Order: sequence, then structure tokens, then C-alpha cells
Amino acid sequence: MPSRPPDRAGAARLAPAPEPVAIAAATTIAIAIATASFLAIALTAHPVGDYHAESDFYGGYAAGARLIERGHLDPARYPVVGPVYECALALIGILPLDLFLLAKLLSVASAAAVLSALATLVQRRMPGRATGAIAALALIALLAVNPIFVRYAYSATTDMLALALSSAALLFLLGGGDRSCVAAGALAALAALTRYSAAALLPAGILALALWPPAGASRRSAIARFAAGFALPALPWTLYALAHHAVPGGPLLRYFSFYANPSADRSVQDLGPAAPDSLRAYQSLGELLQRDPGAFVSATLRNIPQHLALEARGVLGWPCAALAVAGAALALLSRTALGLGALWLIGALQFLTLAPVFHSERYALPLVPIELSLAAFALAWSVTRARTRALPVLATLAGVLAVALTLRDCVATQREVRRLLPVETIEAGSALRVAAAPGSRVIARKGQIGYYSGLEVIAFPRVARLAELAAYARAAHADYLYYSWYEAQLRPEFAWMLDSTADAPGLERVHATASKRSMLFRLGGAFGQDPAWLADPYLRRLHESRALVGVLPDSLTVPYRITLGVDALSRGDPVAALAWADQALALRADQPLAWQVRGEALLKLGRAGEAAAAFERSLALAPDDPETRAALDSARAIARGAAR
Repeated sequence: MPSRPPDRAGAARLAPAPEPVAIAAATTIAIAIATASFLAIALTAHPVGDYHAESDFYGGYAAGARLIERGHLDPARYPVVGPVYECALALIGILPLDLFLLAKLLSVASAAAVLSALATLVQRRMPGRATGAIAALALIALLAVNPIFVRYAYSATTDMLALALSSAALLFLLGGGDRSCVAAGALAALAALTRYSAAALLPAGILALALWPPAGASRRSAIARFAAGFALPALPWTLYALAHHAVPGGPLLRYFSFYANPSADRSVQDLGPAAPDSLRAYQSLGELLQRDPGAFVSATLRNIPQHLALEARGVLGWPCAALAVAGAALALLSRTALGLGALWLIGALQFLTLAPVFHSERYALPLVPIELSLAAFALAWSVTRARTRALPVLATLAGVLAVALTLRDCVATQREVRRLLPVETIEAGSALRVAAAPGSRVIARKGQIGYYSGLEVIAFPRVARLAELAAYARAAHADYLYYSWYEAQLRPEFAWMLDSTADAPGLERVHATASKRSMLFRLGGAFGQDPAWLADPYLRRLHESRALVGVLPDSLTVPYRITLGVDALSRGDPVAALAWADQALALRADQPLAWQVRGEALLKLGRAGEAAAAFERSLALAPDDPETRAALDSARAIARGAAR
């Protein structure tokens, strides 16, 4: 519903409007700069996909694209995502480039399409050329530095392609006429066939058309065209999938308890002991509603404010969230906001569809542009509709500050993403490619090692004993085992494998990486026999300590550093023992054993006075330790003798 233009008297009281043409040019430049930045990150700072969302590329999308290239489109491959992403990969995969690189370029192009579509949509929906131009520029500036948007603008995932298709659908739905509703429906269906959660666009779009029909068109006609356009891609795929005994998106409902569980234990395949068939541990949406519908509804209602707070803090950032809240307040008071009302309604419905599931920054990505459009509206209204000249200046400063602070957070986020990239899999994969015979298989928790070696990956199971792992490997005809810092976090039972001094029968080391620790083993016939040292609790603890000190976060390594200090003392190396003790105490000063190790090391180094002080600290934390008390008496005696 377009708002009425202000009367002449009201217009005379408004602050002078900026020139729309110049602002539109600035928006175009901003989109170009953002796209160039995404491309630079993709080409220079993101050499390998992460162990989270991008692991799906290595574990499924790459292989699926190659199957499509050979004419195989199996609906069973698409239980929780649709086939569009793999089809797009197959299409661009004809280029003689690495498929991971092409996947990153697809995301960069999709991000540019998102920015362009949203800028055009806001310009068309906002009344007044200046207001629309400023709102578009503000939205692009805020979105282009949003940490989550940028994160997926260069990643090999389905997210940015789905968002590009959704944004194009919204542009045709809300920014065009009656005939464009068919294209809007088709694009919405393609978005849903990229990520099934985008199917929420169908009911949301219908409701938006019922309240905001295109100019000169009836509601019934617009809705019919939109629904028909949606059916064009969606119906043939659905029928094709059903004919092959697959229900598109069915597992999303069948295993709904996975998505409704906010705790980290939802991935039962990483629990110990893992379920033989992890899918049996999940419940369907129907089972949850049948068992306790009240609890389900109550949990969903509790999630709404929690999700809003999480998005304000972790997705938008507080500066942008504050602007979005201001925009929402202004929207309730200003007729100018009605132009974007349909967009906000669609965003609200999408938000509600996510309310029953655990909050995820990745799941919230489609909401980010819509939430930021509220912030953009607040800035545009303040600049063009203010009754004083001071408010436009303040709004401009607020917008610049929000962009600057968000950019700071964005840079920190991308640096953290880069820090955690499994770059070692490229090196290890190359070594495995050279060592392995054709048709070999490798056990690993994720698929990166398989992509870079060209071998099939067998999932690393959660088992407790080496014999169980060996039996699994033989049944799966696995020839190699890959164990890295990531496996150590999720399969800690075998953390000792990362220690180069921990030999075991049937585990022949093929390659080791240093910067990020990983070991590649060839599996021999004796694999599964426990090494002799494994029965000694101290030796096992020692090997685990050597492995985990360089793998776990520092806050979790204190006991392992103390163990290495004790070992250094036993080997007659007080310098190393002192270093390990000091590292442990720098992280946690409440460890009596660390103070004891420090004291023993200082005593051996002839620093009896400092040793006595360390023993005193140890006794203050553990006053009943006779060994430490005896060591304190000895240190004091030596110190007194030295003083004479």
C-alpha cells in the first residue's frame, strides 16, 4: 500500500533531501567494493572449507555435482536440501577449474546478486526517490559488513545461492507488477529446492499479496500467478522424488527433535557410546506434538525472545540491532513505512518458522537483510523526513558508527574462521594421494581428506576401544586412518594417536603435519592390538598430554601441561618442568600440583628461596600433603644454608 506524499507545507518543513542520483551511484560503488572484497577473501584467504557448514561440500555436494554431470539425479541424495545447488555446481563444473574454487565463486556471485536485488527492492518500495535511495545505500552498507553475511559470501555452501534466489523472488513479488508474480513464485520454488526451509516463502508470499496486491491487479490473480510460478519447478521435482520413494524435506520433519534440541548433544553420532543407528535417537515433529504438545508450544514461545536476543548480539551486533529497534518503532508511527510492510511481514513469518528449532547464525542468514532493512528505514527516515536539521546529521553519524563497529566485528570473525580452517588436510591429502593405491579408502570424521586425496572417506565411528575401531575398519575395507586435532576433539578416546612417540601395532605413519597437528596412518594386519604401554595409566596419560597440549584450547590443557612437567622432572630436565608448570599456572593459579612441580624444578636449579615460596603456595591450596610439606622444609633448610 503506497503512502500518500506529504503536503506542500509539510515538505517545506523537511530537511533538504540529498540528490538521489548521487546516492544511487554510491550504492552501486558499495556493491562493487563489497563484491571485490568477497572475491579477494575467496581467492586468497580461504584455501579450504571449514569443518562445519562447508564439510557438506566435501561430504556430498562435490560428489553429487559430478554424478549430475554424468546424468544421474537421485532424489534420495536430497533429504534435507534440494538439488538446485548441486545442479548449479554441475553446470559451472564444466569449467576447467577446481570445483571448490567454483563453489566459492558461485557464493560470491550470489552475494552480489543479493545486494543488487535488495537495493532495487528498497528503492522501489520506499516512497520518495531520496528516501528510497538512502534506505538502499544504508541497507547495502550495513549488510556488506555483516559478519554472518560476509562469512557465507565466500563459502562453499548452499546458503548464499538460496538467499540470492529468495531475494530475487522478493524483488519480483514486491517490486513488480501482476505478471512478475509468476517469476517470483518460480524463484521462490528454486530457493526452496536449494534449502527446503525457504519453502516458507510460499505461504508468506501469498499473505503478502493478499494484503499488498500489485498495483492494478486483483489479489486473486496475483496469488494464483505466484502459486502457479511456485508449482512450475516444485511440482515436477516432488512428483519425480515421490516416484523414486523419496519425500523432499521429509527427514526435516521425521528427525525434528535434532533441530528442536538446543544443546550440543543433538549430534548423537558424536556421543559416547554412539547409537548403532544414530537416526533412531531422533523423534519426528508428529511424535513431539503427540507426546506433549503443550511443552512444544511453550518451548517455541520461549525461543522467540531468546532468538531475538541472540540475533541482536551475535548476528546483527548491538549497533545495528539498536537501529533496527528504532526502525521498528518508527514503522509503527509513520505511513512512510508501509512500503516495506510486506517485506517485514514475510520476514516475521520466516522468523516464526525458525522459532521451534535451535538458534543458529547460519539459519538466521535469510533474516539478516530483512532485519537490517528496519535499520536502513530508520536512517533514511531520519535523513529525509526529519523536522530539524540536527537529526539528519545525528542519523548519518549513527549509521557511519554502526558500519564501522560492525566492520570491526566482521574482520575479527573472518580472522577466526581462517584460524580454524583445516589447511593441514590439503597437505595430508596430497601425501595420501601419492601413497595410496587406486580404490583405497580412508577413515576420517570429515570429508576434506578424501577430496584432496581422491579417495573415498569412511566415517570415523564413536567407539571406545582400538579393537572395535579395527573391526569397523576391516568391515568397511578401509586402508588408511586420518586423525587430526578435529578428531581429537570429537573422538578423544584415541587422542594418543597424535603423539609421534606413541607407537601401536598395525599403525604405520605415512605423513604428519606440524602447524595443525594431524597423523595419517596405513592400517596393517596387526591393527587392533593394544600397545603394551596402553595398560599403564601414567604412560597413556603422558601420550595423551603430548598430543592434546597442541590441540585443545589453552583453558583445557592445564592438567596435561602439569603431566608434562612431572615427566620432565622424572627425566631430569628441570628447565622444561619449570616451563610447563609456569604455563599451567598462567592459565590457572589454583593448581597445587603445578606449584609443587614448580618448586621441585626451582630446587633442582639451585633457586631454593623461590622453591620454598612455590611449595608454600602449594600447601595453601592442599594443606594435608605431607610430600609437599617435606619439600618445603628441605627448601627452607637449603635456603638458610645458602644465606649463611
